[in-house]
Amino acid sequence: MLPVAEICQPPAGHTDTPEQASLRLCLISALEGQDPLDQIRIGRDLIELMRDQLMGLASQVRNMAALEARKTMTPSQIVAGSGVTQATVSRLLTKGRTSK
Repeated sequence: MLPVAEICQPPAGHTDTPEQASLRLCLISALEGQDPLDQIRIGRDLIELMRDQLMGLASQVRNMAALEARKTMTPSQIVAGSGVTQATVSRLLTKGRTSK
């Protein structure tokens, strides 16, 4: 049996955010206790789902969240509150406007 929980630990020196820890636990839950062939299939399906759907959806949410934040904040306030760079905020706002 593969030590899935051990394999899926964060890299040395990295501390997960609560959201990252939650995703990590979901991955462990989906793969732990499965036989190796099911782990291969489930891993493939998870990679395809994340790559083909979830990453794009997370990006859309981020773009729209920047636009929503912009309704009540300046770009500088968004930078300060979110911890991302000014360039990232500008990009998110531009992508949010063009994807509407």
